[in-house]
Amino acid sequence: MSRAHDVELIRTAGLPDAERRALERRVHRGSLERIRPGVLVRRGTLAGLFPAERHLVLARASLTRLRGADIISHESACAVLELPLVGRWPPKVHISDPTTAHGRVTAWFVRHGVEPRPPLAALERGGLPVTNAARTAVDVAASRPLLSAVPVIDHVLRAAMATTSDLDGELGRLRKGQSKAAIAVRMGSALSESPAESVCRVRFRQLGVPEPVQQHAFHRPGERTAIVDFWFPEQGVVVEVDGRAKYEDPAMLDDRTTADAHWREKQREDFMRSFSEVRAVVRLTWADLMDPDRVRVKLVRAGIPCR
Repeated sequence: MSRAHDVELIRTAGLPDAERRALERRVHRGSLERIRPGVLVRRGTLAGLFPAERHLVLARASLTRLRGADIISHESACAVLELPLVGRWPPKVHISDPTTAHGRVTAWFVRHGVEPRPPLAALERGGLPVTNAARTAVDVAASRPLLSAVPVIDHVLRAAMATTSDLDGELGRLRKGQSKAAIAVRMGSALSESPAESVCRVRFRQLGVPEPVQQHAFHRPGERTAIVDFWFPEQGVVVEVDGRAKYEDPAMLDDRTTADAHWREKQREDFMRSFSEVRAVVRLTWADLMDPDRVRVKLVRAGIPCR
């Protein structure tokens, strides 16, 4: 469970005046900080949290302001369900209101009016009412760019949190943004193993490159197997998405050193290059993926055509 669930929220509503004044003095002295009117946390509590976890704390802080039919949705539901959202997290909590067709922004919320859409498929996570994975993914796809939407779609498919039929069902119920969301849903792939691979697929689409094979295996009997992120058979090019976690995350290092990880990756690449059909191996970093021109240059240099 996310560390955000362990953050202590100090609510001032309903406290005696003397206690509220004492808490305000602690805010002024710096031992407490205000994250929402009437909601305090201990100073430094949020400093070690990831952006998604900080947004989840905001959602928890907003719980008492929800109306009876409100359900946390869109980007905020991604924080609750621990779905990967590429891009900036919103400063306010997004909710769906099934009692109205009109949206509006308040001091606490971005309210999405969803009536007369059918009843919301709601879950409960850590005491928070939240839209289910399929509804969340489609809502994000209807309101955010492909770069944000496709990683969410891919994740829910890979983690078996929703099926393509589930996504299609939610797509058919959208009141607006249906065409936009449909593009992301049609791009969805359970073969994407990370948000970076999902972003890479979006860049491929934007650059108009040929459709690659995902998770292609290079294998010889009696030898190792190398499964690559993307394989362009006509061009003979392997594309690998190289994240820093591969060399720094203790869970991925599995008790090996960073130097060991680099050495193993070099051996793996040498094995890939030993196949006669492999002409080139392209490595794309997260920094590359954030700049489509850098991706284009690397692909064209390797012989992959771009529009």
